[in-house]
Amino acid sequence: MTGHGGSEGPPGALAGLRVLDLTTERAWLSGRVLADLGALVTLVEPPGGHPARSGPAWLAFNRGKRSVTLDLCRGRDLFLRLVADADVVVESYAPGTLQELGLGHDALAAVNPRVVLAGVTPFGQTGPYARHRAADLVVAATGGAVWLSGDPDRPPVRISSDQYFLHAAAEAVVHTLVAVRHARLTGRGQHVDVSAQLATVRSLMNAVPGPYTDGSVVDRASFGEPIPGVPYRQLYACSDGHVLATVPFGPGPEGYLAWLRDEGHLTPGLEASAADDPAFPELLAGALAAYFRTETKATLTRKALERRLMVAPVNTVADLMDDEQLAGRDYFRTARAGGETLRVPGTWARLSATPLAGGGHVAEAGADNETVWRDEAGLSARELRRHRDEGVI
Repeated sequence: MTGHGGSEGPPGALAGLRVLDLTTERAWLSGRVLADLGALVTLVEPPGGHPARSGPAWLAFNRGKRSVTLDLCRGRDLFLRLVADADVVVESYAPGTLQELGLGHDALAAVNPRVVLAGVTPFGQTGPYARHRAADLVVAATGGAVWLSGDPDRPPVRISSDQYFLHAAAEAVVHTLVAVRHARLTGRGQHVDVSAQLATVRSLMNAVPGPYTDGSVVDRASFGEPIPGVPYRQLYACSDGHVLATVPFGPGPEGYLAWLRDEGHLTPGLEASAADDPAFPELLAGALAAYFRTETKATLTRKALERRLMVAPVNTVADLMDDEQLAGRDYFRTARAGGETLRVPGTWARLSATPLAGGGHVAEAGADNETVWRDEAGLSARELRRHRDEGVI
């Protein structure tokens, strides 16, 4: 059996689920995850294709989806034909946009009561900020993530690439599937309203409960530097990058002392110091820094593991392409785009009975117009030609 992504194998976990994808860059990931899980995802683009089709983001997030073209402003009734047979519509327009087009959840439910509409917006569909526009940086800042990033003696910083609408898009998948389950039990769909700001707050993990439980506030801490209760430095430079060393765990400081001694890098001051000496953590850090600079990430990791010490390489994206663990899990796959075969990231989990789709292809704009508009929506050849001539499709 051929999956929607073009790979041979059994159907995915969501086989039979039909999804209409109206997302912008903010939530392309939602449709991608659903497609990887086996859903039939149809990306609805404007005639001529989405303006953001060029670039690696399109390839990363729109593999495995079908593509049809439609002007939603003039083709409302055509879109509703697709909705009649859909399980899910996912979108990321500004709040109120679909309602203005006559395509809000009430309008969709009128033709298909069980359809689930999932919307990803910066601040959700309600509240005083609902109509505010926001880039990923704004969402990160208002969600608290920027405050926790960076060194404590400097202004806060952002993560170097957009991340927080991706959190929202992933949240949308989870809550959408809950709504689909409910629709199948009751025959009634619902509107799933996902706020990227709130998805960002969820990503802060243990920083969130403090203020309203014990009154504690998590502040910024320099990555890898000693913090209260853990006086040992963790991040070290080596000959080809950096490694993390978690000194207190496993064999502990004594294990690192033995390693330095065997490598001939145990300094006199450290040799004379005791582990309960307040200066010991800094002396150990100095000796480790001097030794680690002479070795590669791979060598340090191998030697540390032989001693059951917790040292890990800080991988760059380039390192990941050659990572033996990822290769062992067959993580990187191939995808077809514009006549090229490219190496791309694959699936994040393995389901033994319903494998994820992985690679797949990137459809050209409108590549599935004939199949969808004629075979599924029931347009005649004459109607399809007319809508094309008028620029609706």
